[in-house]
Amino acid sequence: MQRLPILLLFISAFSSPAVLGQHQHFENLEWRERLTDHFALRANGTNHDPARRYAEKVWDECVRIMPGLEEDFAKNKFRTPGGSTGSDTAPYRFTVYLVGSGLDYTSVLEHQQKRSGWDANQIQACRITRNYGDPQNRYYVLCKADPERSAGGETDLTASFVHGTASTILEGRGLTGNLPFWMTAGWGYYVEHRIFRLCRVHYIDFKTYYANEKADFKRGATLEPDESWPSPLKKMCKKDVRESLESVCTAETLNLTPNKSGYVFALTYFLVGNDENIAKYRKLMERARQGEKITKSVLLDTYGYENDAALEEDWYEFMESRDFR
Repeated sequence: MQRLPILLLFISAFSSPAVLGQHQHFENLEWRERLTDHFALRANGTNHDPARRYAEKVWDECVRIMPGLEEDFAKNKFRTPGGSTGSDTAPYRFTVYLVGSGLDYTSVLEHQQKRSGWDANQIQACRITRNYGDPQNRYYVLCKADPERSAGGETDLTASFVHGTASTILEGRGLTGNLPFWMTAGWGYYVEHRIFRLCRVHYIDFKTYYANEKADFKRGATLEPDESWPSPLKKMCKKDVRESLESVCTAETLNLTPNKSGYVFALTYFLVGNDENIAKYRKLMERARQGEKITKSVLLDTYGYENDAALEEDWYEFMESRDFR
């Protein structure tokens, strides 16, 4: 009899989102909720992994570089790009939706399309990648099943979860849905590497790219999902197989190459590679929070470089050093 109140409190803490005021974003489906210190994990037709295992690890990497997240979450200071809150009461928790069937994921996407006005191409991209971040930075959705197939089991999308959640939290801290690709992808790659010592999220088929003899690329190394990226990137850098700052800052999903993906990762690694640079990265994020569009010029100004060449000199030197590992 004495244990019953404790059991009821436990159930309440993990099954009653309304009590803590975390917003519901897809009320058309039923969700089993599990709360962590900084996340509300909601699952439909599946379990709470990989978020259960890795969500707080993503938080640890994000808050290490962006300590202001503590106030955003604990004091419910988080705001969307439009100024809305993410929770009715403190604390705010970032929500992760884990979907176990392609049919239910299609339902989620239909609601997202109505809410966000996405076109058919955006919806199809989300179906292919089976994950996406909320444009308002409040949640991340991951579908473990293939929505393009009527049958088949779940796929391990742990790396996608880590990458996408980290990128969405970064944009949330910047109070924007429009950070440059090199920042969001670079941060996702960086957090992947910090947790797994690998970067396993790829936006193109590397093997197809390397098999293309017409590709304008001086092959010096390859980037594979089962190895750590710093080693091959270090070799490429030493052999002058390098991407320019301009190339990285104008990178987009459609123009990525294996080495460009690697240099997007390497730029973020350099920008937070020591305490001095972390302080500058925080200033860069603050400029985003103040409404500035983060361009290459803003990056150079924040880090105190006169031009591309000056930053590239220090960046390449860092990549060839023992600090890049």
